[in-house]
Amino acid sequence: MNLDTMASVLLEKLKGIAQTDTVVGQPIVADGVTLIPVSRVSVGFGLGGVSGKGEAAGSGGGLTVEPIAFIVVQDGNTKIVNLTQNKDLIGKVIDLVPEVVSMLKRDGDKKSE
Repeated sequence: MNLDTMASVLLEKLKGIAQTDTVVGQPIVADGVTLIPVSRVSVGFGLGGVSGKGEAAGSGGGLTVEPIAFIVVQDGNTKIVNLTQNKDLIGKVIDLVPEVVSMLKRDGDKKSE
């Protein structure tokens, strides 16, 4: 397979994966609430080849899909719930868990004395 054909095949496959339905997902309906997932799609690829005696060629690609938000529709109201906005806050809360457990344990030990 020559480099041009390989590039065309790779791009066509990536195009099929990174379609609109991947970025804005299919609605999920439950108990009168509609959730529409929104994702960030990143695509990368590389091609290489040597024309000549060996006529070697190679290609590779990658795709990342990261959920970033939900569009929530309920009772005629629409809002966006951002999943990336509070990443730092969630990380800080998780970091505090061991400290909170230690504090609760110390309080429990003091009460039992």
